[in-house]
Amino acid sequence: MAEEDLTTITWRSVEWIQSRPEGLNSNNVMDYFAESPFWDDQCNNATLKMQTQYNDLKDLNKHLKKMKGIEFQVVYDKAPVLWVIRKQKRLDENLVSPIATFYILNNNIYQAPDLYSIIGNRILTSLHYLHIAFNTAQQEVEFHPATGYTWKGANDPNSASRSRSFLLYFFISFLNFNC
Repeated sequence: MAEEDLTTITWRSVEWIQSRPEGLNSNNVMDYFAESPFWDDQCNNATLKMQTQYNDLKDLNKHLKKMKGIEFQVVYDKAPVLWVIRKQKRLDENLVSPIATFYILNNNIYQAPDLYSIIGNRILTSLHYLHIAFNTAQQEVEFHPATGYTWKGANDPNSASRSRSFLLYFFISFLNFNC
């Protein structure tokens, strides 16, 4: 079965945040994340938490490094506004393979798009603008058997100015979108 695309989901639990007087902070951000649909109940974090729920576990990350499998880790902490959480597969104590990245921004949890989606979207957008440019250029060309291909209104300064200004506008908007 194919995994559901979670990049279109935004998750927030107002009740969870309001039930804690300290709000969302670096100490409870993983507990908040564990309530979301992005959480994997079979991950090492959940297993370790269940096994140690009545014990005081000082350094969770130290114990997670000893376990192989899926885990979640806070990789960037800019409390109280932004946290970045990475879902990763731990292969050994010093080797992990990233699976997905999530971020919590102003108490909303999102899944970051993968690199393939970003590059694909940029290529598609670039091709769209190239298509517009070629259609515009095609409309500005005329053919005559005696002279061959020439630009429409090549001798008319208003026509050439209009075409150049449109192409300049297109080029600037293309650069602004892709930068």
